[in-house]
Amino acid sequence: MAYSECSDPLDALHRFVPTPLRAVFDVGQTRVVVQTNDFSLLPELPLATINNESDKCVFEWKIVRDYDARGVLEEPMLMTSGKLLTVAMGTACLVGLDYERRQLLGFIGAEVDARTFQHVLLPLFRRLTNERSHSSFRGGHESTVNA
Repeated sequence: MAYSECSDPLDALHRFVPTPLRAVFDVGQTRVVVQTNDFSLLPELPLATINNESDKCVFEWKIVRDYDARGVLEEPMLMTSGKLLTVAMGTACLVGLDYERRQLLGFIGAEVDARTFQHVLLPLFRRLTNERSHSSFRGGHESTVNA
């Protein structure tokens, strides 16, 4: 079933799109739990080892392939508000990060291929996650995003 076939008119932001694919990775001192609806959006990173006593903090990424969004990646536009960060890269990518809850929610357009995801967006997600995952986020601290 294609993404657009499951659209719910009460969920205009597509927050409840099923993301049945799941993997866990260690990114530096952070354990990243990734959920997605598209196999090509799983990061090419080493899988996490099974260790229930890990002292790593956990950051959740939900990455949704938005088959209705067209276009290529544009220069990133960064917006912050309190402990929230939004990165917009045209219609091809919209990412929201909640550093207090340690969650990233990303919508990736249909024309962003796996190579672009792995070489452009994945490094951005890693940098943003690592930048704030072990320190408290303060609204006055701006980050630099280079895609």
